[in-house]
Amino acid sequence: MQTLSNDAAARLSEGLAEPEAVAPMAVEAPINILIVDDEPKNLMVLETILDDPRYRLVRAESADQALLALLSRQFALIILDIRMPGTTGLELAKMIKERKKSSLIPIIFLTAYYNEDQHVLDGYGSGAVDYLYKPVNSAVLRSKVSVFADLHRKQLEVEFANQALQGEVASRRRAEEQLRELNVTLEQQVAERTKEIQTLLNEVNHRSKNILSLVLAIAKQTAVSAPNEFVQRFTRRVQALSTHQDLLLNSQWRSIDFSTLIRAQLAHFEDLVGERIILSGPPLRVAASAVQSIGMAVHELATNAVKHGALSNQKGHVDIAWQLVGSGSDQRRFLMSWRESDGPRIHAPRRRGFGSKVIKNMVELSLDGEVNLEYAPSGFSWQLACPTAKIRDHEATEGLSDEKKADQ
Repeated sequence: MQTLSNDAAARLSEGLAEPEAVAPMAVEAPINILIVDDEPKNLMVLETILDDPRYRLVRAESADQALLALLSRQFALIILDIRMPGTTGLELAKMIKERKKSSLIPIIFLTAYYNEDQHVLDGYGSGAVDYLYKPVNSAVLRSKVSVFADLHRKQLEVEFANQALQGEVASRRRAEEQLRELNVTLEQQVAERTKEIQTLLNEVNHRSKNILSLVLAIAKQTAVSAPNEFVQRFTRRVQALSTHQDLLLNSQWRSIDFSTLIRAQLAHFEDLVGERIILSGPPLRVAASAVQSIGMAVHELATNAVKHGALSNQKGHVDIAWQLVGSGSDQRRFLMSWRESDGPRIHAPRRRGFGSKVIKNMVELSLDGEVNLEYAPSGFSWQLACPTAKIRDHEATEGLSDEKKADQ
């Protein structure tokens, strides 16, 4: 007995070649039926009997051709002649059933010779689902093929339904995962926003207390320095305090002149600026991102000076200075200082509250700088150093010459 070619046998046993991937198709598309017979005229007879647009018939004249066809396509049914040279139909059927990819394909045997009971049993034993004798009854063959074709289409429908269901399940899982991610993101945003609101509330509360403290301090200083003009001067100072708040709101925290920003924060000490409060520094436009940090820091420093420092008596002084140092846009630094003198003797606070966070932590974080605090007996001092890029208003200096930009 001859054997299969080495190539076909190796592919079949080792699974080196698999059927081409079949894209999902409509169940109404023609199904593949493999017809195997070593006689071309017998294949022609089968093609005539099974001529139907619902079927796509694939011919094979040997076991090798049949196996190669099985390796490249998927079939709904195999019609197999038992008596073939070399590998018989029975042997071929056993090989097909041993292969996982093709083990479930139904096989109908056709024979003109093997008609004894033992032959029929051998046929069913090798994996056949039916056993027909030649010459075959055309109507019977068409009927049987139609049954297997319908079963195959129903199987395809089930497979397609399962694929659709799996796709729907996967889609819903992705949707659920996205929903969970959105919920987590939303919860994070709510938590962050809640934290921001709480910080703003703390700031508003702190500023409100500072304003009340300023009003009381202004009232006390005005009463001591000018008791006969108390109402008039006190009213003017309170109005100045209100005007400074309006200035910051009306500017919508956009860039403003640095000197204007400092004076706005010290508006309630208008009569002290130039005498007990000295400002010195070059003209400079402050970027919107830095206005709030510096403005709040100056406001806090002024409040502390009124409560405990150089502005709490009648002879203390405050020197506020700023400058740009260094060369090159990447190396230039902004320096600012607040130095108090001739005030009461001070000591470093035992506890750092919200005000300390404003003049140090907040400024350092927002301006990427360094803040040094000194509580010397002669007076409190505050120094800030940060990159010029964190302070400068680039829109205001755009188009200027390098020389003019360096002056700003």
